[in-house]
Amino acid sequence: MSDATPQRPRILIAGFQHETNTLNPSPTRYDDFVDGGGWMPMTQGAALIDAFRPLNIALGGFVRAAEVEVDLIPVLWTSAEPSGVVTAEAFDRITALICDAAKEAGALDGVYLDLHGAMVTERFSDGEAEIAQRVRDAIGPETPLAISLDLHANVSAAFVGIADAVTIYRTYPHLDMDETGARAWAMLRAMIETGERPEKAFRQSTTRLPLSAQCTEFGPIGALYDLLPETTGACSADIALGFPPARIADSFPSVVAYGTGSAARADALVRALNEAATAADNTLLSPEAAVARATALTEDGGTVILADVQDNSGAGATSATGWLLRALIDGGAEDAALGILCDPDAAAAAHRMGVGGKVTMRLRGANGAPEPSLGDLTMEVAALSSGRFTCTGEMQRDVVTDFGPSALLRHGGVDVVVSSARHQCIDQAAFTHIGMEPQAKRIVAVKSTVHFRADFAPWAKAVINVKAPGLAVCDINELTFDWTPDD
Repeated sequence: MSDATPQRPRILIAGFQHETNTLNPSPTRYDDFVDGGGWMPMTQGAALIDAFRPLNIALGGFVRAAEVEVDLIPVLWTSAEPSGVVTAEAFDRITALICDAAKEAGALDGVYLDLHGAMVTERFSDGEAEIAQRVRDAIGPETPLAISLDLHANVSAAFVGIADAVTIYRTYPHLDMDETGARAWAMLRAMIETGERPEKAFRQSTTRLPLSAQCTEFGPIGALYDLLPETTGACSADIALGFPPARIADSFPSVVAYGTGSAARADALVRALNEAATAADNTLLSPEAAVARATALTEDGGTVILADVQDNSGAGATSATGWLLRALIDGGAEDAALGILCDPDAAAAAHRMGVGGKVTMRLRGANGAPEPSLGDLTMEVAALSSGRFTCTGEMQRDVVTDFGPSALLRHGGVDVVVSSARHQCIDQAAFTHIGMEPQAKRIVAVKSTVHFRADFAPWAKAVINVKAPGLAVCDINELTFDWTPDD
């Protein structure tokens, strides 16, 4: 009998994420991934482990679950704020870093990728399928490949065919990102231990679902996720709800299932998925109607949240439009706040003028250009900030965010947090870090579609979804699904 210590499995890990809105004309470049879009910058090598271990990110959950049993080979993790198509140069460069590391790593027992699922590039409508294929070519057919995806993934049959196991977030707001990474490890471990790949099945829904109707905390969509089984070894099933603003053919909700009986399980889930998607509520009020409704609801106290769902930078919009702000001011709103409005010019002017100074802000349209019908606003500088703070809410707790030089501007009864960089308003710290307490306001307007609910909805009297013009279109009837690569 040998006294040699068994060699621990060697697992290569990497993350490359982008949620692409093809309505956004601004391409996503390599430097955008290096910067990270306001929060986690590109991280490479051993630094990955300590940086991501404590965070609610899929790769962090994978690390915590796997590191006691395996030797991890960390390559990189990178993400850019959702925007236009990823340039070929950025895609090729980052994918090559992963593939080259895989080729140089020697014998591997498995590979784990933390991807998004809705990446569109200049050359590929299905960015994740191309990443998976290139990694597969680098590691060969025998090495197990496990991948985690965002709930908004546009999953294709080609992608599922390449990966050996796929796990997908089950909550929106995404409170289980780390758990999704841990489930990916459970499936990868089973493959390593048995040397076998699980049976798999893929089904695609027939009804696209707008982002504003995808919240999993209530209604038919919430009930749908209650049907999913726990991941136990090779047995798993997950649902992706899709990202329609990518405007590609595969932007339907879908089901992936693994293990014995996976086909029957997938069939049952996709039937339930179609029913839930058809029944999901997508009520959207105009900015004027939403402000009037919020004003009425708060006459006897409490706070109403207005969600500017179509100007969410987390879905590729500019986070710069002025329609809801104009409606708040013209509607005579008192004790109101809005955030986060991305206006680098106004933020810079506020820092030049100082607290108490006056700044004239040009209200902008969906594509970021001045919108003449909205006019200009002269606002008082109430506070200034570097824009760097640590999130405190459940979804991004302990994540350091950087909006760039920021300011709290005031016009009558309306306060506005203005940033230099685009970032979704997910966390109350976006307001509190600059000295404004959102829970003390009657109306709080957030440029977010659903993620804000994790930190704002628990104490809100009501939440109202607002339909103001924006690039994160939440009316499926206003989208065409005909995007094709340039070449």
